[in-house]
Amino acid sequence: IGKGAAGARGNDTKMLKLVVLNWIALNGAAIQPPLHRNSKIDWGFNHKLTGSLLCLVGLDWKDTE
Repeated sequence: IGKGAAGARGNDTKMLKLVVLNWIALNGAAIQPPLHRNSKIDWGFNHKLTGSLLCLVGLDWKDTE
């Protein structure tokens, strides 16, 4: 059962990554620098766009301090 649950969770995460990528690329616009669909290494706080979306509302992502 645990093996099946882990596999389902992995599939859900994989699909979510693709859905989020399509959602943040407004109207099919290119994301610069590009985000790779099959790797998460440049996602999250490591990328300008996804980092700004993860930033807390009260903080300014562009403020380096």
